[in-house]
Amino acid sequence: MEPPSWDPDAADPDAAYPDTADVDAWDPDALGVLMAPFTGTELPDWMGEALDAGLASVILVGHNTPDAATARRLARAVHARSEECAVAIDEEGGDVTRLQAVTGSSLPTAWALGVVDDIELTREVGKALGDLLAACDLDLDLAPVLDVSTDPANPVIGTRAFGDDPDRVAAHAKAFATGLIEAGLGTCAKHFPGHGASATDSHTALRLIDLDARQFEREHLAPWRIAPWLDSIMTAHVLVPAYGAGPASISPWSRPLLDRAVGGTYQGLVITDALDMAAVAADLGYGESVVRAIEAGADLLCLGTSLRLDDEQMLREAHDALLGAIDSGRLPRETLRARAERTRSRLHSLRIRRRFVPAPELEDALRRVERLGAEAAARAVRARHASLTLDPAVVLDLRVRAQHASGARTQQLVEALRERGVQAVEPDYPDQLDLPGSPGRLPPQSTAAQLLAITRLPRSDPEEGRRLAALAARHPEVIVVHTGVPDAAPDHRRLVLAHGGGRTMMRAAVDLMLGRQR
Repeated sequence: MEPPSWDPDAADPDAAYPDTADVDAWDPDALGVLMAPFTGTELPDWMGEALDAGLASVILVGHNTPDAATARRLARAVHARSEECAVAIDEEGGDVTRLQAVTGSSLPTAWALGVVDDIELTREVGKALGDLLAACDLDLDLAPVLDVSTDPANPVIGTRAFGDDPDRVAAHAKAFATGLIEAGLGTCAKHFPGHGASATDSHTALRLIDLDARQFEREHLAPWRIAPWLDSIMTAHVLVPAYGAGPASISPWSRPLLDRAVGGTYQGLVITDALDMAAVAADLGYGESVVRAIEAGADLLCLGTSLRLDDEQMLREAHDALLGAIDSGRLPRETLRARAERTRSRLHSLRIRRRFVPAPELEDALRRVERLGAEAAARAVRARHASLTLDPAVVLDLRVRAQHASGARTQQLVEALRERGVQAVEPDYPDQLDLPGSPGRLPPQSTAAQLLAITRLPRSDPEEGRRLAALAARHPEVIVVHTGVPDAAPDHRRLVLAHGGGRTMMRAAVDLMLGRQR
């Protein structure tokens, strides 16, 4: 049966799928293609029942993993209930971390590794991260990023990419994946066919990338030649009219394009990006997106983070949408069963790999990522006319646009300054900077303090740009600590290129400003 053409208006997001015979029963064929989240730090009863019935994969997100020890306990609980279930995590290091969601990652961003451009270092970082994930009993990491960050205004990729050159991205992504595999982890390159040329975040809207096929292939498809060396790839919620209609994640043109990109039939798993994202769910509806993903050739459907839907409802709705499509004759049962069997077989191979590669002790793995991350970050940060002393400092975070991929993060610069002996404060009301002494704002001595500002997209985000311009006009001596890609940095005399806003990048930036860089 041919999958439907892309027509969001033809789908009713609230349409009910046909009822199954037993609404309380889990169907193993439907569960065999689903990667489901759950809320909290304990395995809920309903998730245990789904695991008993054959759920293929569980994904842990930030609210599951306040620390690595909790992640290990949860992964072990999943495996105790279902030995073959693959536990996945979206852990890139840098600004996108789940295992260190509370403190910030010990590892540098991919962009920082690309700046250093030491392939062996990138492999070592991948191995260190893999060792940490293995110590937590995790099976599959949704990394590395294969996007080529060609648009400095991109709000979702940015420093998550290894660079803006496809050859550099391919080389470092392969090295990073090699390190993960050496540690016994499964790998998943993302986001096919390439999300780096978009100025829209697919968490909130569907992005059109209107490049001709030749340019897209040269700039964004080229790195995907390394896909055969990886265990899986993740499809993106992006429109690329040069190749076909509809988002790549749920449209039939993406799988043949992947085969062509790698020079033959791709053998790994195809995993969707989160199907609860507004880019696909807002128009089509969540259940319809689930069915179309299978019709488009996906093997494993990442359902999301359970931030937008109730966790049990999310799994049940996806499960019932697939069974409804079978009952209506739209999706042959044989197709779903074959897909589930293929997916379980691939995930079984990942579980075998994990069992045969010894995992280090958790504390040893944490110490290694801390040490290696600090060394890599110190080699990456750059600065001009940005010297600091140990005098008090005021930090203004001018970033406005949300970073949905990394989740909510406390800004790390103040803490890094305090660790290095600088008395640093962050005002509640940045616009009131010159009015010291007000309750809850700045101490009286703050107007004489060193002033730093954090930016990410000052050229493309109007509000961030306005804030920086106003601040620089009043305080031209401000040091701008830029956390985005270099081409998005402001034209400012006193500038630090931190290549990310995570803990290890901020520490390296402070050390450089204080003249303590290794």
